Amino acid sequence: MFDLNNTNTILTGVLILVIAWSLRRNFRAQHKSKNRDPLEEARSELTSMEQNQMNRLNQLEVKLYDYGREVEARSEDRLRVLDELLQEADQEINRLRTQLALAQQGLSAEQSAAGPDILMYEQERRRLSASAEQRLMMVYLSQAGFSAQEISNCFQCSPQEVEKVLAEDLPRPDSETA
Repeated sequence: MFDLNNTNTILTGVLILVIAWSLRRNFRAQHKSKNRDPLEEARSELTSMEQNQMNRLNQLEVKLYDYGREVEARSEDRLRVLDELLQEADQEINRLRTQLALAQQGLSAEQSAAGPDILMYEQERRRLSASAEQRLMMVYLSQAGFSAQEISNCFQCSPQEVEKVLAEDLPRPDSETA
């Protein structure tokens, strides 16, 4: 009936298959568009968008809550540190008032039970000369790692003077105040 060796027959068969496939595809598309409910599609799309927005809102609420807790914790930490500083300042004020009262009564600092910081200040004050600030600065620069030559360049004096000041003012290794 059909000669399969003939190329026209093969091409005709392929053409019929392509036409049938395209007609079926077209029929399915028409069938989908007939059964489509645009109102239901719009409702489902709106519901989906609403759900996405609610999820996003919930995420933002959680982030805001976490941020609020973090800020509150930082504030509490700062308040705690400030309270500690206030307590230390009050203690220092009371100690200084006591020292002032003792000084006004005529008692010397050596007779009263002075704290170590007052003793250090008294020792420093005895050693200081007219250029007290320069001497202290030389000691601090030396402790920071500057050489005598570098320090002498800063103060425009000889390195021997700087070494002399450092020898007088630097605490000895066997001292208890170091």
